Formats: sequence, C-alpha cells, structure tokens
Amino acid sequence: MRNWIVIFLVVFLFQACGISMGDRIDNGNLSVYFLEGVNKDKAISFARYWKNNGFIGDKKQVIQLEREDNAITVKLIERELYHKDAFTIQEEALLQDLERDLKKEVFIEEVNILITDNTFRPIIKR
Repeated sequence: MRNWIVIFLVVFLFQACGISMGDRIDNGNLSVYFLEGVNKDKAISFARYWKNNGFIGDKKQVIQLEREDNAITVKLIERELYHKDAFTIQEEALLQDLERDLKKEVFIEEVNILITDNTFRPIIKR
C-alpha cells in the first residue's frame, strides 16, 4: 500500500510540474528518452550506435535526446558527484570527436553533448 502512495505522489508531481522526459526506448542497460523533434528511428539508431561502440556498461544508463536550435542535444547524466572543475583539453577533444561521429553516423545534423544531473538539468557548461 505504501509503495502505491509513493508511486502516485511521484506521478502526480511530474504531471503537476509539466515535466516530460519524452517517449522512451530501452536496450538492456540503456534507456533513451526522445522529445518532440527527434523521431523514434533516430533514437533507435542512437541506441544502436551507443551499444555498438561500447558506451553501455554494467549500470543502468539514461540519456535524453532533444532538438534545440537546429541541432540535436544529447543529454548525459553525470554519475560522479557534481564538481566545478572545467573539462580538460583531452576531455573536451573526446566530446567533440563524439559529437562529430554522432553527426556523421546517426543524426546527419549538428550534435551537442550536454552533461546533466539526474533531472536532465545542465551542470557542466562547455
């Protein structure tokens, strides 16, 4: 009974706030949410790319795809505790390489990667 109350309250909170994580596809330990502007075929292609390139680990991973300013934004949840350290040059270069690969292999349009908290709010600006 208590579990049902908690579930009801969480669902009510999301609906009351108007927060939508989008539609979802699942692939093992990966859940990809995609908002309006990103079609299901692109989300499936992204999930396939993510899996085929070894980005899925042992822990559950949740990613959100969103269209913003004529580009696809890939929102990745940071697993570590938030820190204010800027990206190193090597980390930034790796993210840029990943953006280029996703543009070429999956989306055929500009891609931006955004590091977020578990509610998909940006925590690290690039």
